[in-house]
Amino acid sequence: MSIKRLASILTKEYRHIFREPRTLWMVFLSPAFVLITLSMVFTSGAGQIELALWDQDHTTLSRQFISTLTSDADFSVTRVSDYEQIGSSLTSRHVDAGIVIPPGFASTVQAGGTAPIQVILDGVDTSVAGRASSSLLGHAADFGAQLSKQYLVPPPPIRIKQQSAYLPPAADRDSMVSGLIPIVFSLPVIAAALALARERERGTLETLVATPVRSLEYLGGKLIAYVTASLVGLVPVWLTASVLFGVPFRGSPILLVVLTADFLMASVGLAIVIGNLVKSQQAATVLSLFVFFVPAFFLSGLSDPIDTTDLVSTLVSYIMPTTHFVTICRALFLKGATLIELWRPSLMLLGLSTVWTLLGALSFRKRIA
Repeated sequence: MSIKRLASILTKEYRHIFREPRTLWMVFLSPAFVLITLSMVFTSGAGQIELALWDQDHTTLSRQFISTLTSDADFSVTRVSDYEQIGSSLTSRHVDAGIVIPPGFASTVQAGGTAPIQVILDGVDTSVAGRASSSLLGHAADFGAQLSKQYLVPPPPIRIKQQSAYLPPAADRDSMVSGLIPIVFSLPVIAAALALARERERGTLETLVATPVRSLEYLGGKLIAYVTASLVGLVPVWLTASVLFGVPFRGSPILLVVLTADFLMASVGLAIVIGNLVKSQQAATVLSLFVFFVPAFFLSGLSDPIDTTDLVSTLVSYIMPTTHFVTICRALFLKGATLIELWRPSLMLLGLSTVWTLLGALSFRKRIA
């Protein structure tokens, strides 16, 4: 391998990145922009649940029940005085659910009976309705536990209250935003596949084949150019997660850069394989989106645990670099993990970068032979 020829290819790739507005956007700025968009979509329903509450009883016991609802940050309560206000608030999306405490609530409870409380849910947004329903059941269990001590009646079923280590009250948001970082870096990777397909489509690849440049020098220059350029795009992504969304970063910045480069090498290697399999940019775009985005959302453990009972989906999950980098990003941002604690996903990324780069080189050799 000639260092001079490798440097020439590297210079050519940098010029292509900076001169092509679409590539420049995809490599440097689009990851941060897409992170903002996806984070707002996935964390929009993770705040307080807005309740419209109509207390028809107006007793000490009904006020005690209301104080149980407002004892933590789960609910924000707005007082109303009739069903019409509840219906209009639900229709205008000012509240997520309505609660009606009927008259005679306190006297029924004190007599040992079961007093019904009406809960009106917004069935349009099923996710918020599910959260509201489960949280209301938990608070009702807390209220029942208070009554069991006050009136010496058998206690209700135990409520299990979760508490996550390392994470603040905004645990869902922080976990999702940090887990989305590998997803948004698929865009610079797709740009690498498009660059290879574009050169084949425009005929410039055949010109390079006629030169003394070897395949490893050509692919090495392209790999290094897109990995290093994408690392610059890590800065706005990092600032977006930490400053705009307030996600804490407790790990080592140097370790984040090194492991991001490891992830990008594996991903760009896979993109080179894709670029070698297709002849047009359109085909490269479609195949890249199918390979990088679909498994990343559903098989990487971003929102649901990896299903190890299905052998095929498990294999697909573990051969994708995104799966391992999701674990790394969450551990670095939220736990402050070290390389010793992240040795398994780091080693997997290193192995995948070697495998995909070699496969890219071999597939490229076959096409120029």
